[in-house]
Order: sequence, then C-alpha cells, then structure tokens
Amino acid sequence: MKDKNWNPDGPSGLDEQTDAFRFALDDLVGRYLSEFDLNTFVIMGALQEKIIELATAGNFESSFDLDDLDSLDDEEEEEE
Repeated sequence: MKDKNWNPDGPSGLDEQTDAFRFALDDLVGRYLSEFDLNTFVIMGALQEKIIELATAGNFESSFDLDDLDSLDDEEEEEE
C-alpha cells in the first residue's frame, strides 16, 4: 500500500521535508489516539518533552538562552 504522501525521490526542498514530517507526525498522533488508551493531554506532554529535548540538544542556532526563559517565568509569577 502506497502512502498518499510518498515520493520515490523523497522530499526535495525544506518546505516539502517540513510537510512530510508534519504529515507523518499527524498520522502518528492519529494512530496513537485510535489504537491506544492515550488521551490528548498525554500526547501533548510527550511532545512537549520532545520539544525540550530538541531545544537542549543544541542542533540549531538561537539568539536566546533557555535559562532566560526560566527567569521570564519567574518574573511573570512575581507580577501575579
């Protein structure tokens, strides 16, 4: 069975690669929601953990320090 998004040459550009990733992620989330007893909060938590893991892996360039985000959270809590 061929996937509707399958291309024998693979996605060529960044936009196509991003779309391919998003389609695969969407299919994976849909599969886990239908085949497992997971709810959306559990899946969102797992995705958030992965986001943090990817952000701390350092395979991208950013102009902010992740420690700065913690200080912003602390400032917001103090204002409340």
